[in-house]
Amino acid sequence: MKQKSILFTMLIAAVATAFEACMPEEIEPLSRVPVLPSTPYDYATAPMELHGGFSPFGDSIIDNEVATLGRVLFYDSRLSLNYRVSCGSCHRQQYAFGDNRATSFGFFNDLTGRNTQQIVNAGLQKGLFWDLRERVLDHMVLQPIANHEEMGLSDTLEMENRIRNAEYYAPLFADAFGSSEVTTHKIGLALAQFVKSIISVSTKYDHGLKAVVDEGQSIAPQFEPFPNYTALENIGKEAFFRKFFCSQCHGGPNFNGFNPDFIQEANIGLDLQYNDPGVAGTDFETGQPNNGQFKIPSLRNIAVTGPYMHDGRFQTLEEVVSFYNSGIQAHPQLAPELRQQSIVGNHIGPAIPDDQEIIDGRMIPMRMFMTGEEQAGIVAFLRTLTDYTMITDPKFSDPFQSVE
Repeated sequence: MKQKSILFTMLIAAVATAFEACMPEEIEPLSRVPVLPSTPYDYATAPMELHGGFSPFGDSIIDNEVATLGRVLFYDSRLSLNYRVSCGSCHRQQYAFGDNRATSFGFFNDLTGRNTQQIVNAGLQKGLFWDLRERVLDHMVLQPIANHEEMGLSDTLEMENRIRNAEYYAPLFADAFGSSEVTTHKIGLALAQFVKSIISVSTKYDHGLKAVVDEGQSIAPQFEPFPNYTALENIGKEAFFRKFFCSQCHGGPNFNGFNPDFIQEANIGLDLQYNDPGVAGTDFETGQPNNGQFKIPSLRNIAVTGPYMHDGRFQTLEEVVSFYNSGIQAHPQLAPELRQQSIVGNHIGPAIPDDQEIIDGRMIPMRMFMTGEEQAGIVAFLRTLTDYTMITDPKFSDPFQSVE
């Protein structure tokens, strides 16, 4: 029986290998060509005056020709094994370059293992993927192309040949790099430039913050009521920044930490035991292998990027806020910011009601005891972080059109 099982496994592997080997020859590329403006779009200029030293491109200088090439590559299905999906298939503009599914479909309709992260202000992010396994964006953009679930094109020579054989690429590479030579390195650079050019800086929040700064409030302007906010949005902003300290993790102009040079991850107590361990390594407190630590994502455009969390378990922002209010689990590696301490004056969040006892001074998961208005306010505030300019800007859209 064991021998039959081994033979069966070998047969399946052989069939899969043969299928993969023959697929590019048997499936033809889609009949599509990019239609581009005669003068490249301006990818290097932010759509509004920025506040407080906010530099959404990070330390990158955006070149319009390189970003234009990157845009075409981003939407080209030639970069998948069966010519049927592109980077833009999972990272869709209307969803802030995320997806509207818990997990996304790969090149052969297999589901990806994790929720598709949105692309926003990538030049500020020093750790990439949910498990932070990559730090260099030029390298990261090539990994989904080779991934066996996502795009499946692991042969870099095949990738280069496909790009080289598409007539529209020669002038794009020449304009971007001064030579029509196609290399994997150039493909990575161009994709990264386009991704870095996708910045989110013109939300209702940004306009409100700028108005407060222009009025002369330069110290902690985010704490002031915003003149362009509704009463409920200001209540939510106050709760987010000052009462429940959501900004401890989701701080800074990108809402993913105050220091963009410091990679942040956290176990937020979704489960007592995670099937997906997240960030590799060892927990410094317990000495146990990490279990359930994931990258702290930006909250910009969060209203259009659901479902939420690394596995897409929550469908709505209301569910997310409800979880933080009363659903955090007592995982041994729970982030300190989400623990309630019994030491007087050293607790995080609002005071614990008298009927909520802390036993033996141990840390327990925070319960925030938000009112209904506060929960609704936080959701309303989070909706002000949507950048409608970014999610509708034609320079970030799919340039391909079908041809007969």
